Amino acid sequence: MSTISDGRSNETVEVFDQAATSYDRTGVSFFGPFGVELVRRAGIRPGERVLDVGCGRGAVLFPAAQATGPTGHVIGIDLAPAMVTLTAEDVTRAGLTHVNVRVGDAQQPDFPPGSFDAILAGLVVFLLPAPGQALHAYARLLRPAGRLAVSTLAGQDPAFVAAMDALAAHLPADRPRPAPGTDPFADDCAIIATMAAAGLAVTTISEHRVESHFRDVDHWMEWMWSHGGRALLRHIPADRLDTATTEAARALEPARLSGGGLTLTTAIRVTVATPQPTATRPTESS
Repeated sequence: MSTISDGRSNETVEVFDQAATSYDRTGVSFFGPFGVELVRRAGIRPGERVLDVGCGRGAVLFPAAQATGPTGHVIGIDLAPAMVTLTAEDVTRAGLTHVNVRVGDAQQPDFPPGSFDAILAGLVVFLLPAPGQALHAYARLLRPAGRLAVSTLAGQDPAFVAAMDALAAHLPADRPRPAPGTDPFADDCAIIATMAAAGLAVTTISEHRVESHFRDVDHWMEWMWSHGGRALLRHIPADRLDTATTEAARALEPARLSGGGLTLTTAIRVTVATPQPTATRPTESS
């Protein structure tokens, strides 16, 4: 799901355009279960108007469409044109006349104030150049009784982290991995503070885990190329990629099953928040 609207935009859109045909299509249970859980926690009801930011290939969009039913309306936005084209085709094939998919920026969605009963952001906001500003924009787009539901990473499998480090070790010197910064979604306290600064009051924070299964390391690499992991892999020189893959496989050994294959567990937090009363919301400059 492409979302970046600053100087990195062109590269990010390119990454997700290239990944669009295989995104969430490699036979790995990951985005789908997380999308279903996000919609469930958001409490989407029939007839509601919903915005899905950074919609990708529809992991959140389709469960939301089912929840609103034909009397509702669901809009999905993504910056990658290929994602939008393919997802719009899926929507048409499914006969979902109450769903619309368009090119749009999750950092600053272009809709009138008070347009939505619910805004959904599945594994998106922490990728944005200015998450707080994006949340502030979402608060503005919600109706007074509306809800924002956001999923963020709570924990990645240690074997996955080690494998990513093994791959990143083969990046050229002029393409190091970005240094980790302050995480506005690091824990419950940080999330509550981040939401409050954007004019949102947290109602619930819950954790959800998904086990993802892979046939082997080649299947894991296929999955990595199919989503944002491509942003790292594409910068590993071709003559280093086999060695990098071998070292990643070694790092993934703790995730190997006795009967073959790999299992990685990922945890997310789902935060549901509502707009603060106008009188208590921070201003744009705060």
